[in-house]
Amino acid sequence: MLKNPFVIYILAFGSVLATYQLGWSQLYPALSFDLLAFFGLTFFVTAVLGLVVSSEIAETGAYQPGQLPKYTALLLIAVYAADIAYGREVPLLSLLMGTYKYAGFPGIPTIHVFAVTASGAFATIRFADFLYSTSRRCRVRYLLEAFIPLSFFALLNMRGVIVIALLSWGFVYIIRRGRIGLVRSCALGALGLGALYLFGAFGDVRTGGIEELGQPSQAFIESSVPRTFFWGYLYFTSPLANLQHTVDVVYPRFDLQSGIEIVVAEMLPDFLSNRILPLLNTQRVITPEVGPGLNVATIFARSYFYFGWIGVLLMFTWFCTFTTIYFQLILKSPYRVPCLALLNTLIFFSTFDNMIAQTFLMFQLVWPLLLPLLPRRSLFKRPRGLAVS
Repeated sequence: MLKNPFVIYILAFGSVLATYQLGWSQLYPALSFDLLAFFGLTFFVTAVLGLVVSSEIAETGAYQPGQLPKYTALLLIAVYAADIAYGREVPLLSLLMGTYKYAGFPGIPTIHVFAVTASGAFATIRFADFLYSTSRRCRVRYLLEAFIPLSFFALLNMRGVIVIALLSWGFVYIIRRGRIGLVRSCALGALGLGALYLFGAFGDVRTGGIEELGQPSQAFIESSVPRTFFWGYLYFTSPLANLQHTVDVVYPRFDLQSGIEIVVAEMLPDFLSNRILPLLNTQRVITPEVGPGLNVATIFARSYFYFGWIGVLLMFTWFCTFTTIYFQLILKSPYRVPCLALLNTLIFFSTFDNMIAQTFLMFQLVWPLLLPLLPRRSLFKRPRGLAVS
């Protein structure tokens, strides 16, 4: 069940809705009936779709490790070195020295995008290789190589990307195990709390001022929860707050231009839409924010801005269509396990922003589909001593 992408949608947005009810921020508006009704409708639709694909989902656990060429890790390391040399700084060192300025890393054009997106896919594939391999020597190598991209992300101070990569590893683990018992569930919960604490601690170092940013309520202050965890709460629930705020204050245009813009801006990856929107003499809209710095609003907010609830329903329809098409594409792929993990990760983070329109996560889905196009001799050459479980 936990590897079904439509179930992940229900669990992800359901968890956000439940956590939102804690009322830990004074900035958050009350959730309206129409918003709750929309999610109720989408939960019903995704539950039906989840049942339709459940039998195929059950068959996606088989995977043959070790299909990537051995030189892949060395290639990525070379790209990392060139990218950092071009940028002339290591953001993590700048952060430690107190000279860091919050801005995008000026890496090599195009190459930087390749380095980040291919790294996410590579880390997920190598972690799957680690879990599925029965050779101890190969397992050690696969795990070490899986951490190489995370080290690169850490050097660039990309904590969000690290969280995305770790979540994709979690989905690989769930797909591999099938079912997770009580002990493992508790262990994963403890790891999750530890990750949230580190996420908050890193936020304090990089940004600070969480009280000014999120305005914790009296309910949070009296909860005895360490303030560091407020970072996780804020990042997890503020997109829903911004979606509700958008519904409360925006009056959609409902014209032909808006219809064109919602297709281009919300249904295409931004490496395409960023080139098409200027031709339309427009740009991607910025949704209202409940507070400065809280600038994301789930997969649905900009669709509402463009075309109201009709736009939101169109976006949900495209989301389900995209998920179904991609799932069918990976059924026969040799990388179907990491592909499914990456798809589930994209769906989970749709609670945060429109990840279908984000080049980073979209390209992570594309790279594993393209890998079989490489010369089969180098791609599928197995490491010696590798046995497939």
